Amino acid sequence: MPISDLLARLNGWPRRVLAVCCLLLAGAAALGARRSGDPTRAGHPVLVAARDLAAGARLSTADVRVRTWPDELRPTGALSSGAAVAGRRLAGALRAGEAITEARLAGPGLAAGLSPTMRAVPVQVTGGAAGLLHPGEFVDLLVSDPPEATDVAAPTAHLLAEAVPVLAVTSSPGGADSFGIVVAVDAATALRVAAVSGRTLVATLRHPP
Repeated sequence: MPISDLLARLNGWPRRVLAVCCLLLAGAAALGARRSGDPTRAGHPVLVAARDLAAGARLSTADVRVRTWPDELRPTGALSSGAAVAGRRLAGALRAGEAITEARLAGPGLAAGLSPTMRAVPVQVTGGAAGLLHPGEFVDLLVSDPPEATDVAAPTAHLLAEAVPVLAVTSSPGGADSFGIVVAVDAATALRVAAVSGRTLVATLRHPP
């Protein structure tokens, strides 16, 4: 091969080598940026359930884990410290990996979103609906009438509250047929609930109003 032809073929190699080097440097820079992360999108710690947890469970630090979530996915009211939830009860069941927020815990946070005319009222109910009720469901509350309120032998009951939202389902020492719930009611209904304290209440699941 003549020397002139060989030099002509090699004439484009410096530009090609330079282009390949630029591509490699750009790829390395992109990989480094991905690994280091953008500080503005790095996220913050979020407390999540370490395993499936039942409604009413009393939390310990072994029940939770801290994970870093992107800020755009971090739920409002998310907690970040296991010490902040130790000893508190869950308002509803949690799946492993779900974020724990103040609203998911039984306590003052349950009433945070209520209007000033509404009250968060704990009630003890009986019946077979324990496995069906979850926060966000709506129930009717029925109360059994005292024996002196009727002349018939069969027990009777009347409607105490209708279509009230369930804020929390809590555990109870009353056994499998008795459990606690927290409902949102107006002040007048709260007084009626207090007036029947100690009597049997039944919660029946219903469609939202």
